Amino acid sequence: MAETADNVTGYAPRNRSRSRRPPKDPAGNTQIVDAAVACILELGFYRASTNEIARRAGVSWGSIQYHFGSRESLMLAAIEEINRRFIASIAKCHVEGATLAKRIESLYDLLDQHYGDPSYLASMQIMLNFQHDPDTSQAAKDALSEQHERVAVEVRRLLAEALGPESDETRRTTVFHAIRGYAISTQLVDSIAPDLPRLHKHDARRIFLAGLVATQEQAD
Repeated sequence: MAETADNVTGYAPRNRSRSRRPPKDPAGNTQIVDAAVACILELGFYRASTNEIARRAGVSWGSIQYHFGSRESLMLAAIEEINRRFIASIAKCHVEGATLAKRIESLYDLLDQHYGDPSYLASMQIMLNFQHDPDTSQAAKDALSEQHERVAVEVRRLLAEALGPESDETRRTTVFHAIRGYAISTQLVDSIAPDLPRLHKHDARRIFLAGLVATQEQAD
């Protein structure tokens, strides 16, 4: 139901692998990773060069080499940091509500922290390019799959709390796809029409959640 279930990676084993360097300075890493995410969002994955990322982070190209060793490792570190922040934000959270409608609204608010955040659009660009680039190392693919599973564990927990332990995998996956898709599309609308009245956005969210609840009630 999370990216692992979506088969986003779809990676086949490769003969060679590229080891990743261990982090040397967490504070310095975060500064560089944040610059990488901002650069991807503004310029796109391919134009987010290590030189441009270094300039935005206020460090030298050599500093990026020191911390990460390669652009691939830097991009993987960006995904890891985005996922780490999401997991940390929901690890102690639970879906709340006495009714299905309230629980789905609570679920949406929790998942929207991740899938409705611009940083997720950056991570999507990285994942898609890792998937299609024949030079992506097996080590990076394995690390990416591991990251996806960590997120999936928390997402599965929240879905079970919202829909009940008796809900089947198909139902949970459908709800997840709907919420994630809506959160992403909302970001795209915001980037195209940032001046759209707030009331319209609120109404759209209300209509979306009402429709999602109605389909789940029909499934009961």
